[in-house]
Amino acid sequence: MKTILCFIYDGFADFETVLVCSYINEVEDYRVIYIAYDKSPVRSAGGLTIIPDKTVSEISLTKDIDGILIPGGGLRILKPELEELVKKLNNEKKLIAAICAGPEFLAKMGILKGIKYTTSKESKQYEENNEVDPFPRDTYVDARLIQDGNIITAKGYAFTDFALQIWDWFNLYEYDAEKEEYKKQFTPT
Repeated sequence: MKTILCFIYDGFADFETVLVCSYINEVEDYRVIYIAYDKSPVRSAGGLTIIPDKTVSEISLTKDIDGILIPGGGLRILKPELEELVKKLNNEKKLIAAICAGPEFLAKMGILKGIKYTTSKESKQYEENNEVDPFPRDTYVDARLIQDGNIITAKGYAFTDFALQIWDWFNLYEYDAEKEEYKKQFTPT
């Protein structure tokens, strides 16, 4: 069984991961486990209430974890247990996928240093709020989606691209042209 974690927190943008997670959960021998800092119900930006399957701290062994998804939205609070888990997965070259403002977690962890990435968070947004920009802007790429090794990042509006790239990472397409077919089907022209 392949297991993909999806980190959720109050105000997370549910639409950014719903496509990728729903398809993964339909594939035999794959499952998505929703994790949060505690087991309290989490309310998404779209108003969905989700009860996490596990806490971040409960994920101590990563040998059976194949990757983690981190959506944007809400208050992005980085706690040591999430940092430890993501760094461990990254060291094992497992999938680290973050979308919209989700890459901010990776930036705060130092994971994006020397890595090409994209995000919906602009430097000026931090300046306007008198906050320190955590991103290494020298490797930022203004693109819908970027994959650099095991790290996939996307802008929030590119949630279909994000899903398609993650499905590709896990080789979920039945035949080569299927990815392009889905891209045409899911991406507006």
